[in-house]
Amino acid sequence: MAETDLTDWLPIDRAAAAIGCSKRTFERRYKAWAIEQRPRRQEGTPPVAVYNPDDVARKAAETRAAPAPFVLPAVSTGNGNGNGQGPSLKESPGSFLQTFPAGDDPIRQLFAAALRAVLSPPSPPVAETVAERPLLTLDEAAAWLRVDVRRVERLIQTKRLPVVKLSRYRADRRIKRTDLEAL
Repeated sequence: MAETDLTDWLPIDRAAAAIGCSKRTFERRYKAWAIEQRPRRQEGTPPVAVYNPDDVARKAAETRAAPAPFVLPAVSTGNGNGNGQGPSLKESPGSFLQTFPAGDDPIRQLFAAALRAVLSPPSPPVAETVAERPLLTLDEAAAWLRVDVRRVERLIQTKRLPVVKLSRYRADRRIKRTDLEAL
Protein backbone atom coordinates (compact mmCIF):
# COMPACT_ATOMS: atom_id res chain seq x y z
CA MET A 1 0.00 0.00 0.00
CA ALA A 2 1.42 3.38 -0.98
CA GLU A 3 1.97 5.88 1.78
CA THR A 4 -0.19 9.03 1.56
CA ASP A 5 1.63 12.35 1.29
CA LEU A 6 0.78 14.18 4.52
CA THR A 7 2.62 17.42 3.80
CA ASP A 8 -0.57 19.31 2.89
CA TRP A 9 -2.61 17.88 5.78
CA LEU A 10 -3.50 20.40 8.50
CA PRO A 11 -2.23 20.47 12.08
CA ILE A 12 -4.86 20.88 14.80
CA ASP A 13 -4.54 24.67 15.19
CA ARG A 14 -5.11 25.35 11.48
CA ALA A 15 -7.91 22.78 11.24
CA ALA A 16 -9.73 24.27 14.25
CA ALA A 17 -9.33 27.79 12.86
CA ALA A 18 -10.73 26.69 9.48
CA ILE A 19 -13.85 25.27 11.14
CA GLY A 20 -14.16 28.16 13.57
CA CYS A 21 -13.85 26.36 16.89
CA SER A 22 -11.27 25.98 19.62
CA LYS A 23 -8.56 23.34 19.55
CA ARG A 24 -10.15 21.64 22.54
CA THR A 25 -13.53 21.40 20.81
CA PHE A 26 -11.85 20.08 17.69
CA GLU A 27 -10.01 17.41 19.74
CA ARG A 28 -13.28 16.24 21.25
CA ARG A 29 -15.39 16.28 18.10
CA TYR A 30 -13.20 15.37 15.10
CA LYS A 31 -14.31 11.71 15.19
CA ALA A 32 -17.99 12.64 15.31
CA TRP A 33 -17.42 15.03 12.41
CA ALA A 34 -15.79 12.19 10.43
CA ILE A 35 -12.49 14.02 9.96
CA GLU A 36 -9.62 11.67 9.21
CA GLN A 37 -6.55 11.94 11.45
CA ARG A 38 -3.11 10.50 10.81
CA PRO A 39 0.27 10.88 12.51
CA ARG A 40 2.88 12.76 10.46
CA ARG A 41 6.37 11.58 11.30
CA GLN A 42 9.10 14.19 11.63
CA GLU A 43 12.84 13.79 11.96
CA GLY A 44 13.98 13.92 15.58
CA THR A 45 10.56 14.72 17.12
CA PRO A 46 7.49 12.68 18.00
CA PRO A 47 4.81 12.32 15.32
CA VAL A 48 2.28 15.15 15.01
CA ALA A 49 -1.43 14.54 14.42
CA VAL A 50 -2.60 16.03 11.12
CA TYR A 51 -6.08 16.15 9.63
CA ASN A 52 -7.41 15.60 6.12
CA PRO A 53 -7.90 19.03 4.48
CA ASP A 54 -10.87 17.79 2.40
CA ASP A 55 -12.72 16.66 5.54
CA VAL A 56 -11.90 19.93 7.29
CA ALA A 57 -13.15 21.94 4.30
CA ARG A 58 -16.38 19.90 4.22
CA LYS A 59 -17.05 20.54 7.92
CA ALA A 60 -16.18 24.22 7.57
CA ALA A 61 -18.70 24.54 4.74
CA GLU A 62 -21.38 22.86 6.89
CA THR A 63 -20.60 25.07 9.87
CA ARG A 64 -20.53 28.33 7.98
CA ALA A 65 -23.55 27.67 5.76
CA ALA A 66 -25.27 31.02 5.29
CA PRO A 67 -29.00 31.26 6.02
CA ALA A 68 -31.38 32.26 3.29
CA PRO A 69 -31.49 36.05 2.84
CA PHE A 70 -34.31 37.95 4.53
CA VAL A 71 -36.42 39.65 1.89
CA LEU A 72 -39.61 41.53 2.64
CA PRO A 73 -42.57 40.69 0.42
CA ALA A 74 -43.16 43.07 -2.46
CA VAL A 75 -46.08 45.49 -2.22
CA SER A 76 -48.23 44.89 -5.27
CA THR A 77 -50.65 47.80 -4.89
CA GLY A 78 -50.11 51.39 -3.95
CA ASN A 79 -47.03 53.53 -4.09
CA GLY A 80 -45.49 52.30 -0.82
CA ASN A 81 -46.22 55.55 1.00
CA GLY A 82 -48.94 54.14 3.23
CA ASN A 83 -51.85 54.94 0.97
CA GLY A 84 -54.07 52.38 2.70
CA GLN A 85 -54.18 49.86 -0.14
CA GLY A 86 -52.14 47.13 1.58
CA PRO A 87 -52.96 45.15 4.71
CA SER A 88 -53.46 47.34 7.75
CA LEU A 89 -52.38 46.44 11.25
CA LYS A 90 -55.40 48.14 12.84
CA GLU A 91 -58.15 46.85 10.56
CA SER A 92 -57.12 43.24 9.90
CA PRO A 93 -54.29 42.04 12.13
CA GLY A 94 -54.64 38.44 10.91
CA SER A 95 -54.06 39.31 7.25
CA PHE A 96 -51.16 41.59 8.18
CA LEU A 97 -49.51 38.70 10.04
CA GLN A 98 -50.01 36.38 7.06
CA THR A 99 -47.87 38.64 4.86
CA PHE A 100 -44.83 37.63 6.97
CA PRO A 101 -44.85 33.81 7.16
CA ALA A 102 -42.36 32.40 9.68
CA GLY A 103 -40.74 29.72 7.49
CA ASP A 104 -37.25 28.51 8.37
CA ASP A 105 -35.59 31.91 8.62
CA PRO A 106 -34.94 32.84 12.27
CA ILE A 107 -35.44 36.54 11.56
CA ARG A 108 -38.87 35.85 10.07
CA GLN A 109 -39.72 33.67 13.08
CA LEU A 110 -38.66 36.42 15.47
CA PHE A 111 -40.63 39.03 13.55
CA ALA A 112 -43.75 36.80 13.46
CA ALA A 113 -43.46 36.13 17.21
CA ALA A 114 -43.11 39.84 17.92
CA LEU A 115 -46.18 40.59 15.81
CA ARG A 116 -48.18 37.88 17.60
CA ALA A 117 -47.15 39.37 20.95
CA VAL A 118 -48.12 42.88 19.88
CA LEU A 119 -51.43 41.77 18.40
CA SER A 120 -52.44 39.45 21.27
CA PRO A 121 -55.13 40.68 23.65
CA PRO A 122 -53.82 42.12 26.90
CA SER A 123 -53.68 39.83 29.90
CA PRO A 124 -55.57 40.82 33.02
CA PRO A 125 -53.59 42.59 35.74
CA VAL A 126 -52.02 40.35 38.37
CA ALA A 127 -54.15 41.82 41.12
CA GLU A 128 -57.31 40.58 39.36
CA THR A 129 -56.00 37.05 38.81
CA VAL A 130 -54.91 36.51 42.41
CA ALA A 131 -57.70 38.44 44.15
CA GLU A 132 -59.75 35.30 44.85
CA ARG A 133 -56.90 33.16 46.20
CA PRO A 134 -56.10 33.40 49.93
CA LEU A 135 -52.48 32.16 49.64
CA LEU A 136 -50.00 33.53 47.11
CA THR A 137 -46.54 32.43 46.03
CA LEU A 138 -43.62 34.78 46.52
CA ASP A 139 -43.61 35.65 42.81
CA GLU A 140 -47.33 36.45 42.87
CA ALA A 141 -46.92 38.50 46.05
CA ALA A 142 -44.09 40.46 44.47
CA ALA A 143 -46.21 41.12 41.39
CA TRP A 144 -49.17 42.11 43.56
CA LEU A 145 -46.99 44.56 45.53
CA ARG A 146 -45.24 45.67 42.31
CA VAL A 147 -41.81 45.02 43.80
CA ASP A 148 -38.99 42.57 43.12
CA VAL A 149 -39.02 39.09 44.69
CA ARG A 150 -35.86 40.00 46.61
CA ARG A 151 -37.81 42.77 48.36
CA VAL A 152 -40.45 40.24 49.45
CA GLU A 153 -37.66 37.96 50.71
CA ARG A 154 -36.26 40.86 52.78
CA LEU A 155 -39.71 41.58 54.22
CA ILE A 156 -39.95 37.93 55.28
CA GLN A 157 -36.45 37.90 56.78
CA THR A 158 -37.10 41.06 58.82
CA LYS A 159 -40.40 39.54 60.07
CA ARG A 160 -42.45 42.39 58.58
CA LEU A 161 -44.31 39.87 56.40
CA PRO A 162 -45.41 36.54 57.88
CA VAL A 163 -45.07 33.45 55.71
CA VAL A 164 -46.92 30.11 55.69
CA LYS A 165 -44.70 27.06 55.17
CA LEU A 166 -46.48 24.27 53.32
CA SER A 167 -43.54 21.87 53.63
CA ARG A 168 -39.91 21.86 54.63
CA TYR A 169 -38.88 23.01 51.16
CA ARG A 170 -38.11 26.68 50.63
CA ALA A 171 -40.14 26.83 47.41
CA ASP A 172 -43.30 25.78 49.24
CA ARG A 173 -43.79 29.06 51.08
CA ARG A 174 -46.99 31.08 50.70
CA ILE A 175 -48.11 34.52 51.84
CA LYS A 176 -51.62 35.31 52.98
CA ARG A 177 -53.34 37.90 50.82
CA THR A 178 -54.70 39.60 53.95
CA ASP A 179 -51.11 40.09 55.20
CA LEU A 180 -50.19 41.72 51.91
CA GLU A 181 -53.17 44.05 52.13
CA ALA A 182 -52.13 45.01 55.68
CA LEU A 183 -48.70 46.19 54.51
